[in-house]
Amino acid sequence: MIVAYLAMVGLIVLSLTYLFGSLTHRLDKHADKKVRQNPSEFSEIRRKEIAEEEDAGRLTSSESVQLLIDVDSETSSTDDRQKRIFHLDVNFARWVMLGVAAVTVLGSVSLYQWMGYAKEVAFTQDLQMQQLSPQKITDFLRYRSARYDRAEDWYYLATDYMQAEQYSAAVETFEKALEKLPKNAEGRVALLVEYAQAIFYANANQSSPKMLAVVNAILQQDPTQVTALDLKGVADFAQQNYLGAILAWQEAIRYSVHSRERLALLSAINKARELGQIDYQQVAPIITDQLAVTLDWEATNYRWQKDDVLLVYAVMDGQKMPLAIQRVFPEDLEQPILLTNLDAMMPTATLANVEKVDLVVKLSNINDNDLTKGRIIGIKHSLLINSREIFVIKVAL
Repeated sequence: MIVAYLAMVGLIVLSLTYLFGSLTHRLDKHADKKVRQNPSEFSEIRRKEIAEEEDAGRLTSSESVQLLIDVDSETSSTDDRQKRIFHLDVNFARWVMLGVAAVTVLGSVSLYQWMGYAKEVAFTQDLQMQQLSPQKITDFLRYRSARYDRAEDWYYLATDYMQAEQYSAAVETFEKALEKLPKNAEGRVALLVEYAQAIFYANANQSSPKMLAVVNAILQQDPTQVTALDLKGVADFAQQNYLGAILAWQEAIRYSVHSRERLALLSAINKARELGQIDYQQVAPIITDQLAVTLDWEATNYRWQKDDVLLVYAVMDGQKMPLAIQRVFPEDLEQPILLTNLDAMMPTATLANVEKVDLVVKLSNINDNDLTKGRIIGIKHSLLINSREIFVIKVAL
């Protein structure tokens, strides 16, 4: 970049020098063709001409006097103009103009570079040409954060560090983002959640007092925040407070809508029960009835659209209202889908009220809230609730 900048500067200087040199040469050549006379010689010649005209009778005495006055005035005016430096030293004026033009052009280019527009233009071009590398993205985010010092710029840089698994750098950058974000900003809780995760990962996936302080601050503002509840359970588990861990993780399960999270939390709860010797009489399970299922489909036969979502729900035979339902996105289909008594649409009808259900899989649109819409792509009848089996449904896309 520096070499290219110097080359550009050199070309600009050479171009301006050539331009002014060409103009100077033409002006000098044109000036040499003019007949130049000394003002005093011109005055003497003109006086003689006036005297000759008067002797010949073509001028009166008063006309001759007036013409002589005019000659003296013109000679005096010419002398005054020639005394001015700008006209005496034309070459100096030309070089001054050359310097002004060069400084103006180079100053404009330097200002363009200093203001950072060149970097933003280069980044946009690389983005359009799909030539961005992870390092280029990181460098550009660092530049914008340092230049504009805004909360959103520091946040984007922090998330970039998280993706690169540079967790210590992410912690510091999240802190700068939080400093710039107003205390009552709408997205502050979400930012605190990512900050707490960064602290956790930076500490080798171990709890710490710093992480716990952030988690408590989150739960004061949003007691149902799933990630914060999960991290609180981790902190309690690390302190061998297994009862507290179970309670925190059960609350996380209550508000989580992702089967993968729920399965991981259930596994952690079972571990805490085992180590703390806490049975179901001491702490009743939050999930009492469940049904696990996986979907089988030919991946090459269908290309998922960005608005696709799968509705997986259990219904009683002959009924339309689901007893339990979950929205599942295509990227989550590799994991088992867990329908539980927590997924009821109505508190009076849950999986706890039946022994067998029909399981329906429907392809729908994420923006559609009407559960009657969509295309049924899979169905299985008479599945037992609380079975240890993970049922497999083959779907036709």
